Amino acid sequence: MEIDLATVEAPEEAIRAQVCVIGAGIAGLALARRLALGRADVVVLEAGGRCLEADGQEIFASAELSGQANLGTTEGRFRVFGGSSLRWGGQVLSMGGETAWPVRSEELAPFVDEAERLLEVGRLPFDAAGFFAAIGAPAPPLLAELSGVDARVSKWMAFPRRNLAASLGRELLDRARVYLHAQVVELQLGSGGRRVAGGASQANHPDRISSVVVKTPAGALVRFEAQEVVLAAGTVESVRLLLASRSVEEAGVGNAQDQVGRNFHDHLTLPAATLTGEAREWIAGQLRPWVFFAGWSDMRGGTLHSVKLAASAELCQRLDLNPILAHIAIEEPPGRGVAVVREMLTALQRGEIGRALAAHALKIPGAMLDGARLVLGAKLQNRRFVSRRAVLSLRLNVAQDAPSRSRITLGDRLDPFGVPQAVVDWRVSGHEVSSIRRYAAHLREQFQAMGLTGVQWARGVLDAEEPMEGLEDARHAMGGACMGEDPRSSVVDAQMRVHGVENLSIAGAATFPDGSPQLPTLTMMALALRLADRIQTRLAG
Repeated sequence: MEIDLATVEAPEEAIRAQVCVIGAGIAGLALARRLALGRADVVVLEAGGRCLEADGQEIFASAELSGQANLGTTEGRFRVFGGSSLRWGGQVLSMGGETAWPVRSEELAPFVDEAERLLEVGRLPFDAAGFFAAIGAPAPPLLAELSGVDARVSKWMAFPRRNLAASLGRELLDRARVYLHAQVVELQLGSGGRRVAGGASQANHPDRISSVVVKTPAGALVRFEAQEVVLAAGTVESVRLLLASRSVEEAGVGNAQDQVGRNFHDHLTLPAATLTGEAREWIAGQLRPWVFFAGWSDMRGGTLHSVKLAASAELCQRLDLNPILAHIAIEEPPGRGVAVVREMLTALQRGEIGRALAAHALKIPGAMLDGARLVLGAKLQNRRFVSRRAVLSLRLNVAQDAPSRSRITLGDRLDPFGVPQAVVDWRVSGHEVSSIRRYAAHLREQFQAMGLTGVQWARGVLDAEEPMEGLEDARHAMGGACMGEDPRSSVVDAQMRVHGVENLSIAGAATFPDGSPQLPTLTMMALALRLADRIQTRLAG
């Protein structure tokens, strides 16, 4: 059921449920749907509406940036039902290697499988050796010639499936109450921080969230009460709400040890080299993406698979590298052929197909030939078509130091709902930059040993005396409410519950203590599904 607080009168009485989920982005949708399917009474609070609205986005755009500009803070967050799934690239990759997390990859494995099913990306392996064995094809010779590299394969959802509001969201609306334009302004602890919900004060009882306070666009306040509260509002917004909830605890909810907002991190990304001539032909021929469909009649698009060249654990140790990978980026010239087809598909994902048709009406006939090549290449050869006009580049993605020196705090300015704006102080360390340079130098040596020509390295990538141009965040905001066993150095425990607050959990990449998962979405969804499983058990008990 959908209730839009922008159009209905705000109720005076508190709204009650078993579970209150704050945020209807990727993590919130996956968790809330899972709980609702298990017959839990769920309410979902989404600050945006069914489509993106300019005034809602301005709240994110006006966040304060300190240190190096973290563009994902202002450009990578979306107040809308479905969250970033309306804008993301739909690419997923499982956790790789061991991490210092209190949750092991083996424990997450069944939830990763469930997340893959929900995203409809198939069950082909993520490791390159397993992938090529599964499709019955020899691995590209390039992979055998590269030393110090562990090749992995990411999966990209087809455009029509990327908007999870149209799939998981639709199922959720049939089974739960979803409140739109419901901006949470405070998580209220019981009086003195010690009152159990609906009962008397108990001195030795852990803190509980007694109510979630929402402000409507008209300024009315609405209270929601639940046995379990899950904060799934995205990394920056989740941290902001914890810090801003100060009616009982001056430092904010869950912040007794001053850990909320610390260890914020992202992935650094850089266009390191352009591939021309022999390098372009050879690498494109071997590594252009593979595409597989559910069947020949599948018209919703196939799952695209692209190779990632991750530095091996041995190489990372030997060269003192943070987790880092390289991948081939394909950029078609704008306004022509494949680029027009892509823009049309992106508009379909965002629900803006009418606008795209009007904007590209004259270009569509000319793009149909490349569109046919895309479809035929994918259907007949299981490979993505790359036009002669496309620019191929080698991009590097590196995890930040753990723990990062970056932090999210609150500023003095208030948003239109009266909540202090977030201040994101994002720091890039010398070690992170040197990791990029050392891995780039390693790949250059490998290419030279192969006699490969045509790799044009960008200015500053190999020379420490030159500025590194084009370095920015990957819009993978993580941390700020990190998981860990010790409350003195973390915000949530291994069950994703906030230390010291027994009925508050966090779902999302805010809990990631480091950036080892090179793409966060699949791991984030798996953790959300695991949390839903734990909440179901607690409700049943």
